[in-house]
Amino acid sequence: MSNAAKNEASESKAYDAKEVEDKWRNHWFAHKTYKWDSQAPRSENFVIDTPPPTISGHLHMGHIYSYTQTDVIARFMRMSGKNVFYPMGWDDNGLPTERLVEKLKNVRAADMPREDFIRICHEVVNESEKDYRALFRGIGLSVDWDQEYQTIDENSRKLSQMSVIDLFHKGELYRQPQPTLWDIADQTALAQAEVAEKEMPGTMWNIPFTCADGSEIEIATTRPELLGACVAMMVSPKYAHLAGQKVTTPLYGVEVPVIADEKVDPEKGTGAVMCCTFGDVTDIEWWKIHKLPTRIILDNVGRITDSRVPELAGLKVNAAKTKIIEILKEKGLLRAETPVQRMVPCAERSGAALEIIVTPQWFVRVLDKKDALIEQGKKIKWYPEYMRVRFEQWTENLKWDWCISRQRYFGVPLPFWYSKRPGEEGKIIPASPSQLPVNPLVDLPQGYTRDEVIADTDVLDTWATSSVTPQLSSKAITDKLAIDLDRHSKLYPAHLRPQAHEIIRTWAFYTILKSYLHQQSVPWETIALSGWCLAEDRSKMSKSKGNVVRPESLIEENSADVVRYWTSTSRLGLDTAFDKNIFKIGRRLQNKLWNAARFVNMQIQGFVPKATTLAAAKGDITAPLDLWISTRLKETIEKATEHFGNYDYADALRVAEDFFWKDFCDNYLELVKARVYDEAGTNPAGKLSAQTTLYFVLEAVLRLFAPVMPYVTEELYSMLYADLWKKHGSIHKRGHWPKAADYMADAAAAEEGNAVVNLLAVVRKAKTLANVSIKVEATRFIVLGMKGNISASAQKDLAAAGATALPEFLPKAVDGMETVAGDDGVLAIQLALAPEKLRA
Repeated sequence: MSNAAKNEASESKAYDAKEVEDKWRNHWFAHKTYKWDSQAPRSENFVIDTPPPTISGHLHMGHIYSYTQTDVIARFMRMSGKNVFYPMGWDDNGLPTERLVEKLKNVRAADMPREDFIRICHEVVNESEKDYRALFRGIGLSVDWDQEYQTIDENSRKLSQMSVIDLFHKGELYRQPQPTLWDIADQTALAQAEVAEKEMPGTMWNIPFTCADGSEIEIATTRPELLGACVAMMVSPKYAHLAGQKVTTPLYGVEVPVIADEKVDPEKGTGAVMCCTFGDVTDIEWWKIHKLPTRIILDNVGRITDSRVPELAGLKVNAAKTKIIEILKEKGLLRAETPVQRMVPCAERSGAALEIIVTPQWFVRVLDKKDALIEQGKKIKWYPEYMRVRFEQWTENLKWDWCISRQRYFGVPLPFWYSKRPGEEGKIIPASPSQLPVNPLVDLPQGYTRDEVIADTDVLDTWATSSVTPQLSSKAITDKLAIDLDRHSKLYPAHLRPQAHEIIRTWAFYTILKSYLHQQSVPWETIALSGWCLAEDRSKMSKSKGNVVRPESLIEENSADVVRYWTSTSRLGLDTAFDKNIFKIGRRLQNKLWNAARFVNMQIQGFVPKATTLAAAKGDITAPLDLWISTRLKETIEKATEHFGNYDYADALRVAEDFFWKDFCDNYLELVKARVYDEAGTNPAGKLSAQTTLYFVLEAVLRLFAPVMPYVTEELYSMLYADLWKKHGSIHKRGHWPKAADYMADAAAAEEGNAVVNLLAVVRKAKTLANVSIKVEATRFIVLGMKGNISASAQKDLAAAGATALPEFLPKAVDGMETVAGDDGVLAIQLALAPEKLRA
């Protein structure tokens, strides 16, 4: 440590977070401090499958909340010796991006040439990513920015299409017309995972169907507009005697079969319902099981196409519902109407109520693999463990294969054509792997001319690309479909997938599925699931409530380190409320680190340790209290390391804070102060012991806090340990986490130190009760109930810290002196305070 650096630290009175953070942010980026070593063997790697944020144009608290938690883990793993692969991707294709572009540019994709819209999308995402990049660099993510990708870039398109081709050739991907969840607003098919069930008010109407003998059976329905699509009457067991008969639909006069089915609830409605093609998922099940005909009356925009009831033709569903109720009432065919609350499947992104439309789509086979996927989930470590149940429940309850095709524009094209050659009309022609990435609208399959093929115009569901993020980083899908197989062997499977718990059913599930189908493997060893960041009242943040906190403003007001501290106090899987008090605690810690380091720096001016670790310098440690703080530090390092190893960064931070505040600042610095000053120059051995201990303990403290507060620790380390910083290049360097073996443990010194700390606490209590400063001298200091001995060295440290005479250990209290008991009810002391006129 140079004297210039020491002087700089001592003269810097206040910590300027903005200046420091700007400096180190630029330094780390310019010097590639967090660069992954591609030449190192896989055994040294720790690979993170970083969530690529959706480029929606809205930066929110989640972008610093969960990402910072991952970064704390990444920093620990790097400091513990791992070669950390920590990439950053941008999920920049799909519906969210299209909506952003349409809003920002005031255009509609459907109203302009496809290529023009895609070009604008590229321009917008490239600009938007600058804001995300600035935020992530600002909060201090230790990402290797050389490992950046877009889910729409050339390599991602190539790898995503490799995934599709592999599934197609394995028979795990198929195309066929079938009932599909359809978003009328966005004009695209959706997968089951993209559906949000919303409770909405509705009405249950009773409508009579006519039996062959002229009698009637009333069905109950909330969707009378689908009467023209009815293909059967499904009845509960109470109508079982009618099963096999025919009934006639009102208005349309169509005969349909009566079928008994246990799914019909006899206590709900009338005990009889319509099976329509298609009103809900149950209709599809009945349609398949009973091999019912298909009567489609809705088109892709939700309009009635059937003209048998002319008044309904061309109306959209809500208008058609209103109109058919009017007609039924006029004809006396509406027997009852009851208000109900019903669950309506809606598109997660657009919010529109979904319809079920028969369209040709691409599907990945899932339903026949439920048990296998659950077993794959068991091979992964889940933090917290109970989150695995969500994965298993979602898998067990799946009712559809995964629809991966979307009728949109800005996405990865499906790499297929359909033949028009005589004799093979409709044959599916996949792209050759050597052609990838392809755009079927521009490119041609090998051996075919433009006139001989029809291009597939659909794009992949964005989850179909995001589900191969481990492979987007490793650059291969299988051993035969690869861009860089050697890289793949080093990076796949990944070690950690950090993500939010609400997308277990999408991102986690689909990634596990793809890895299983491609290589019969799991995509990662561990999945760490974060909760939500909530408003102060624990409600969800939303613009409408006015409780949204902008992450850029939060960093500007509090500093990145303080925001990171707040994030690090939360636990995996749990939602965390925005709490200003936590930010205050973080600022206090930041300032205390700065001030404590400045104090220590003043005590070790010009000091150069004789060894590289405290354990190696054991011969210079002569004071029991120095051995005590070393013992406590060793215990703290062991606990923090164990917590970090279990992804429990919050407890790792807690034990580091406990040591720093209680042991180091509140007690050790006070106890060692006089000895390290050694104003009389009579205790050189004690001073050397103190300086050596202070030097190594503070250095370890900075390293303990480095994953959580990287900026202030880097600044202090570079100033106070300049020689070490120059040697290592950063406090955050690989392998720089403190090792417990570098610090001594001494059971006797630990017991003695704890006793001294307890006595000092009672001295402070006694002076507080006497309403005097701790600096007021006590001319006599009686200790009662003390078990064990305290060395002369520790007695002197205690007396100096408590401003007392040397302690007298007596079996009973001295008459005439007030006794103050310790918190344990055993230890007690008596103090004779100096007369007021003699107090300094």
